[in-house]
Amino acid sequence: MTSEAETIERIESTIHQLKDRIESYRDHIKAHETRTRVVLIDPLLRSRGWDPEDPSLVNHEYKYKVNQGWADYALMQGEKVVAIIEAKKLDQKFAEGALVKTVAAFPGIQLVIFTNGNEWQFFRAPKFAPKRIKIESSNEFKAAFEFHNELPSPDVRHPDPPKCYPLIGDLPKGLPTSVRMGTASPTAWTTWKQLYVDVAVYVLSSGDSRLLDVPIKVTKGANCAINDEPEHPNGEPFKVPVQIREDRWLEALGNRDMCLDYSGRLLRNFHSDPESVLLCFD
Repeated sequence: MTSEAETIERIESTIHQLKDRIESYRDHIKAHETRTRVVLIDPLLRSRGWDPEDPSLVNHEYKYKVNQGWADYALMQGEKVVAIIEAKKLDQKFAEGALVKTVAAFPGIQLVIFTNGNEWQFFRAPKFAPKRIKIESSNEFKAAFEFHNELPSPDVRHPDPPKCYPLIGDLPKGLPTSVRMGTASPTAWTTWKQLYVDVAVYVLSSGDSRLLDVPIKVTKGANCAINDEPEHPNGEPFKVPVQIREDRWLEALGNRDMCLDYSGRLLRNFHSDPESVLLCFD
């Protein structure tokens, strides 16, 4: 098994060769994207263990739409996509707007890479702040070390993503690890009470006009769930009042089953997409 030091040394040697190729054959290479791929991109991928000739590792022209085309490379680990790569001709620039749009077109993929063979830009979820490595002007060892760190090898095992279930459906036993509401990024799991509070805030943000008619009930009893003051219609104060908006209070009393039940009722009654709240489990 190749050691980390040996891998970095191999990458460094490849970078040295690529710098010579760019200097000696720039006009020839930059005339066509295929030349850039074969002469510059493929050797660097191969030095990290990604053999472009092995379909089990590198899926060329990956069928995941980006604007009107396909991703040039998908680096595979079984059925899992480790990273996708968009390639351009040597010296061709990537427009910043296109970068953002392309990253957004690959939801769920953790690493998106753009390269023209000389400059490599790594965008990693969740922030997708770019890490740039420029081969031509780099310190070869430093560039090799950074490339080794930014691009995982084919034999690195990645944990399976958590399984997510609609809150209003059947849930597995145990505690969730994260919660996703609509298109927002997942948030770490806290408590069942906080889930109920967060769902109430999420439902209020939907703007359903029926939410203006307080008090809002989720059961047929005398008590209510949401009111403009922290009290029930009979004047009895909320036992666990939580202010969820300037003019709205939630009675956040309840155990796990009650919080799940009341959250589900709010979603079913007042949200256009009641299955948009997902609980995720490892």
